[in-house]
Amino acid sequence: MPFESKGTDSGSIAARLRQRYLNLSSPFLKDVTLKKSPPSKLFQSVAPTEMEGDEQAYREFERGLDISSLDPEHPEQPKLKYELAEDYKSSKHCICLRSSTAYECDRCHQYFYGRLSEICEEHPQEFYLMDKRGCPFCNAPLELIKKSPISRETILKIEEAELPSDEDL
Repeated sequence: MPFESKGTDSGSIAARLRQRYLNLSSPFLKDVTLKKSPPSKLFQSVAPTEMEGDEQAYREFERGLDISSLDPEHPEQPKLKYELAEDYKSSKHCICLRSSTAYECDRCHQYFYGRLSEICEEHPQEFYLMDKRGCPFCNAPLELIKKSPISRETILKIEEAELPSDEDL
């Protein structure tokens, strides 16, 4: 056993520390280093787990990967493990950068302009904070909101128009 004395008195603790560390008398803690010891037989006999084996295989793959040699003239570029086939065509389309549109709420019949919140098939984790998740006036769900038959300019004219006064009635 590497540590013969297992006592808790200061002398036995200091002896165990001297066995484990090289330069305990160093004025700075960061300069204290561990002694190199041969690996234990216990750790050599244990077979690596599946995850450790995968990690080791990946590290070997990384060591063989030379990024400086990746150029179009170099014919033997390393292939990644999970590359898609060249003939693979995705049916997903990106809606992230779509333009704003005029909408009308079927519940309160108010018009508003912007974008409705939708999940992009290509980027399902992306979301935009300014997208509407319901009617901004009555909180109606997206199912009750439809595209407006009139343009944004017409909606702005309606909103800026003067309302009739009580004298006009």
